Amino acid sequence: MNENNIAVRLFFSKTGRAKYISALDLITCFQRAIRRTDIPVWHTQGFNPHTYVNVNLPLSLGSEGTNESMDIKLTEQMSFEIICEKLNAVLPPDIRIIKAAFPVRKHTEIEKSVYSVNISCDFEKLESFMESESIEVEKKTKKGITTLDIKPFTEITDYEEGRFTLIMPSGCDFTLNPSLFFDAFENYSGEEIQQLSIVRTGILCKDGSQFE
Repeated sequence: MNENNIAVRLFFSKTGRAKYISALDLITCFQRAIRRTDIPVWHTQGFNPHTYVNVNLPLSLGSEGTNESMDIKLTEQMSFEIICEKLNAVLPPDIRIIKAAFPVRKHTEIEKSVYSVNISCDFEKLESFMESESIEVEKKTKKGITTLDIKPFTEITDYEEGRFTLIMPSGCDFTLNPSLFFDAFENYSGEEIQQLSIVRTGILCKDGSQFE
């Protein structure tokens, strides 16, 4: 790899119909979009060279994100504003580049995800569930399925009836899918959630700062 390659971090939103695009398909989408521009992006070496794209923390299928990020490498300098304009001109309408910048933090520093939740359900049962001493779920691991209390790892703020912020672990060491929280609530309440929207709005590093 040429040491002169320029690392660039792209921040983007993935909403609407794009929430059903898997992590691998999202990378393919970005690679195809880049190929349709004249952005001087670096390609991997070896038998099967391809456009270098790295999504820092892929979203769960079915979840939206308004502050996602991915890294590319340039072989020569290009204006961040022009990069955004060129990509937005060829990307699907539900995937938008918000800004481009030089990377500040390493993806290994990511520790938590912040989600904005909008839910329609029995709110009395929801509040009772949130006040439970424990929230036990079944989580798949490399060793099989294990029972885990996710209550100590779950933070809820800004609660208003049907709307709240949910903060859960995300990163290389330990990750919890927010769907575990809502599956546990359905088991607790004995009812299906009528309507649910989960939008990741932020990614936090181990020191609590925003991932940049």
